[in-house]
Amino acid sequence: MHSTSQSVAPATAADGAVLVVAHDGRIQLASAAAAALWQARPDELAGDFFPNLFVFEVTSQEPGWVQSQWEVLVAAAASRPIALRLQPKEASDFESLVRIEPAAGNPPQHLVFVARPASGAGTTPVATVTAIAPVAAPAEHFLGLLNDRGPLGFFDLNFLRNEAYYSPTWKKLLGYADDAMPNTYEAWLALIHPDDSAAAPDRQGRVATGTRPFSHEFRMKHALGHYVWLQCVGVQVYGPNGALQRVIGANLEIGDRKEFEELGLRAEERMREFGGAGRAGLFDLDFSAGLYWLSPGFKTFLGYSAAELPDTLESVLRSLPMDETTGGAQAYFLSRHPGQIAYFDVIHLRHREGRDVPVQACVIRQISRKKELQRVLGYVMPLAEGLAPTPEEAFSAPPLAALLAELHEGVLVADAGGNVLHLNPKAEKLLGRTLAQCLGQEAGEVFRLVHLQSGQPGENPVAKVLATAEPTALNTEFALEAGDAAPQPVAFSARAVPDATGRPAGAVVVFRLPSEMSLTPEELVRANRFEALGQLAGGIAHDFNNLLTTILGGVSLAKENRDYSGLENSERACLAAKGLSKQLLTFSRGGSGVRQVVRPADILADTVRLAAAGSTVKVEVEVAPDTGTICVDRAQMLQVFQNLVINAIQAMPTGQGRIWIKAANVTLAPAEVSGLVGGTYVTVEVRDNGSGIKPEHLEKIFAPFFTTKKNGTGLGLATVLSIVKRHGGQMGVESELGVGSAFTVFLPVAEQPAEVEARRAPTFNVATKTGRVLFMDDDPQICALTGGMLEGLGYKFDIAKTGEEAVQFYKRYLNIGRPYDVVIMDLTIIGGMGGEQTFRMLRDLHPEVRAIIASGYDNDDMARQFLDMGFLGYLTKPYRVGDLGRVLKKVLGS
Repeated sequence: MHSTSQSVAPATAADGAVLVVAHDGRIQLASAAAAALWQARPDELAGDFFPNLFVFEVTSQEPGWVQSQWEVLVAAAASRPIALRLQPKEASDFESLVRIEPAAGNPPQHLVFVARPASGAGTTPVATVTAIAPVAAPAEHFLGLLNDRGPLGFFDLNFLRNEAYYSPTWKKLLGYADDAMPNTYEAWLALIHPDDSAAAPDRQGRVATGTRPFSHEFRMKHALGHYVWLQCVGVQVYGPNGALQRVIGANLEIGDRKEFEELGLRAEERMREFGGAGRAGLFDLDFSAGLYWLSPGFKTFLGYSAAELPDTLESVLRSLPMDETTGGAQAYFLSRHPGQIAYFDVIHLRHREGRDVPVQACVIRQISRKKELQRVLGYVMPLAEGLAPTPEEAFSAPPLAALLAELHEGVLVADAGGNVLHLNPKAEKLLGRTLAQCLGQEAGEVFRLVHLQSGQPGENPVAKVLATAEPTALNTEFALEAGDAAPQPVAFSARAVPDATGRPAGAVVVFRLPSEMSLTPEELVRANRFEALGQLAGGIAHDFNNLLTTILGGVSLAKENRDYSGLENSERACLAAKGLSKQLLTFSRGGSGVRQVVRPADILADTVRLAAAGSTVKVEVEVAPDTGTICVDRAQMLQVFQNLVINAIQAMPTGQGRIWIKAANVTLAPAEVSGLVGGTYVTVEVRDNGSGIKPEHLEKIFAPFFTTKKNGTGLGLATVLSIVKRHGGQMGVESELGVGSAFTVFLPVAEQPAEVEARRAPTFNVATKTGRVLFMDDDPQICALTGGMLEGLGYKFDIAKTGEEAVQFYKRYLNIGRPYDVVIMDLTIIGGMGGEQTFRMLRDLHPEVRAIIASGYDNDDMARQFLDMGFLGYLTKPYRVGDLGRVLKKVLGS
């Protein structure tokens, strides 16, 4: 049944037109056939609204009219084709047949099939016109839209017609050009791995009829000779006799995932080895998830079999001393060594026979910001006759030595005299010496430190912790001398290992090169954002206090002296504070991942407003009139320039100085700036007259974790460079000691003008609508204030303090056929249902409910999220009477 050498070609433009349309009626993709119908290019159709492509007798310019037309078309064309007058670009309109089918997506999308009716078909929408029915349209129509849009490779094995089709992306996954592999079933058979052929979707499964979905993983041979792991999903079509007639599906390359799975399996094997019946017992107690694990070795030296001590919280408590766990297991682990995330200690466990078993324990804790213990993991080693093992005995244990060998950090272990006892392989590599060469030597001679700034020898961390028994926090101020090589910056921490009496019996130093402490771009951005927020907080508090002084002064004059002249300034100060809050919230969220076209002048104005808040440094901004626009994630680019301005402010030795920010266009030749192709760019230069950067530090300043600040993290400039490069740009720096520094950012010029938000006309008459409003908020003052506003606007209203109360109000009036015209709900209600959950309940009661969400988060992405959810308006706190009136009129008019 499966033998064929016949191939099938992809569908052509004459086969029909297909469009992918978003939930609001906006066209996202168009096939070549669709473009031919409208005499346009596919990219010209993308972005337009689907109803705009047809001729209708009734039209309107009212907002939302096009979306309403789309909703009507979706309902009408869902079950059978309908006739519409199609309007080409350069020709007269003509009759067409349209069918609309839902497609996967979030938000949901639709597939629209359009065709000219057959000759003589007339204008009647006949359901039997199969030219636009999705079940009859070749699968290649939809594949053609997606072939160049993502990583999926599509295939169609049609055994009934002896045809096969593989999309260009499918072939590309296996290293073949489109014309280098024939569309034959024999090609499939030649590529499938012989061990995986039984699991492939072209193999008939159990007897079935109709269609059956499948999901398989198998290997196929790459053009270079190796095998590639593929995830395959699709459907099998079976005939009435149970024979496999067709397989349609999509492949996705999953080699990376398989590699991680293999690494995970190897890690599990090592874990089983370490946690077996050897001397080390492992444990992992996840209190937040309620998952607990005790290794077989842990259970063995307490006298239990695996079945006798199951992996439960009760087993954990059974293993710990009863008199120390009256507050529970979490309290037991949280009370020991407060302030330390990880610690070594001698603890006592309880044997199956009831006796105490002293063990040397290594415990690592995960503690939330609320100081709650979320997870504890580590290992224990039994002590002989109640005494701690000698360091030589401890590190001769194969499981522990093997465990240390798996670490990516260097580990140096010293005995009570401060002499080297053990080095793991990573430590040998970083120190340039073997364990055999260092064994017994003084740790300070092996782990030699010099200060990064002064070049003076550093204190021996092993001697320090042995003398004080206090651990040292992560230190990045020193470089490590390793053999004849130049000293390298190092990050290290050290702590003592106590014996049964609590005295130091040795010490452990864990160290790593900062250059190897890699973070993903997302981690860099996130980590630096929190540091930058802390730096901004003081200046923003200064500006907020100034604004609050203006607000309080105006209110005080009006209240005490009946002098209302200051209220206008108070109102302006409120709006300025609201704008500052919006910028701070946008910055703290770290960006939405959505890029928009903006003017550099706008970004730089917001930058200075935040970064220079409260500073005595004078900042001047100069943007050339012809400076182009840039397409960026606004919040992330704000982070870039705020970091540069903050660094410049901190570079002023006396806190006084000047910063010049200049933006302009520049045309670069190819390779003129490293990493950039030739073309037009926007350059932004941030120059200061601060202390400058030392020449030996200049080439390191963009490296993660490199810092010359006493309390710095070394993430600022690394984050800035990461963000700029992800936007297709590059950075440069010039500096002279005692003169100052200049950082230059190059960003590609956008091809479109800046996206400008529509501004409402200031002469909006808000008191022109009447209706009944239900207002929900848990703040009595906001309820009273908004009630006064609603009364002044001429609305009748009720006040609910919780979501539950709002639902009861709505039910009461819905039952008598007089539901509220609109409901305004606060997003967050302390101790009750907030606006989102309340809205869902009201929509279940009354699908036509009209709701507005009120929130203190002035964020466009959040507003869009709630509007997509079904809310008809978004009211940002604080709001004025005019703001409330506008949103009510808009919602009631919709």
